[in-house]
Amino acid sequence: MGVRKPGTGLRFADVLVIETGELAGSKPRVETLSFKSRDLSGLGEQALEAQLIADASEALRYYGETLDIRRDSLQPLLREGSEVPVPRVRLIYEGGALTPLDVDMLGRAVNETQRAVPGVEVLFQ
Repeated sequence: MGVRKPGTGLRFADVLVIETGELAGSKPRVETLSFKSRDLSGLGEQALEAQLIADASEALRYYGETLDIRRDSLQPLLREGSEVPVPRVRLIYEGGALTPLDVDMLGRAVNETQRAVPGVEVLFQ
């Protein structure tokens, strides 16, 4: 899905969710999902944390805060124009063998990332 932000140009979000209707309220609710397939299994705690924070910061910069949704066919859903707030970006990593074996270390790195980069939720599948 093509989205634009000042300073980053046109980008393509992996997944863009637009929730409309009564549950969304008067404005549609928009969230983005960014998927990463990155081998994090061999990283120590500091390197893991640094990588997660870098990825989360990039996801927020490209797909969070406020987006200008460029697809004409979605404009009728966006009632108030193509610029929409994005309160949350979900950064989803491929799990399994690519994930560090130390679950506690991974949990600390995820918590620190979410503290350091508010507006980004970090998940592993």
